[in-house]
Amino acid sequence: MREVNISQLWSRAWDLFEVNWLLLLGLCVLSVIVSFLIPFIGALIVRILPWPAVIGALIAGILLWLALVRAGYLVARQGQSSFGEAFRDISLLLKVLVYYLILGLVPGILIRVGDILWPDPARLGGILIVAGLIILFILSLFGWAGPYAILSGRAGIFSAIGQSFSLTAQNFGTVFLGLLSFIGLVILGTISCGVGLLVVIPMASVFLPLLYLALTGEEGASHA
Repeated sequence: MREVNISQLWSRAWDLFEVNWLLLLGLCVLSVIVSFLIPFIGALIVRILPWPAVIGALIAGILLWLALVRAGYLVARQGQSSFGEAFRDISLLLKVLVYYLILGLVPGILIRVGDILWPDPARLGGILIVAGLIILFILSLFGWAGPYAILSGRAGIFSAIGQSFSLTAQNFGTVFLGLLSFIGLVILGTISCGVGLLVVIPMASVFLPLLYLALTGEEGASHA
């Protein structure tokens, strides 16, 4: 297990965020606006904004979010990045998307079936929802590093799952502490009327790849 200082990584993430705030914050805000607000508005005024446009907005929002993941990785590795670099390799972003879809497939099915059955006398719907959420948490905890293994070129979609699970198992205490610190910052960001999330989420997009690079033996960027 490698010695990794979580607070030091957050400090480095903050320094890198300060230099790349326009890129990271821009991608974060655009992904939220495009993937959530536009579909929501479209659902309310579907006659004005047809469903194909709503679906297109959702797809564009997902692409923007994947670009944020890639931008965060590039910033963590080399200190700076750009909008062009974030979108440069669409096939790589699609691989990351497929990775997330694979991890979320089983818990997603359980939660959806549970939602359909809810409420039921046998409480099967509730059990399925809880089971789906637990599985989703476990897969997220052990599978967090997969996208960075793909972006680094070290693994394909399926081998990234094994690499992520192995890396997390070998450094479980450090990864779990990093997750707790992220949850704590999200709570603080939410308390401040959600405004703090505009800093926490972009910072986390750099912190996670910094953690990955540290655990795999690379230092990553300390400043731009």
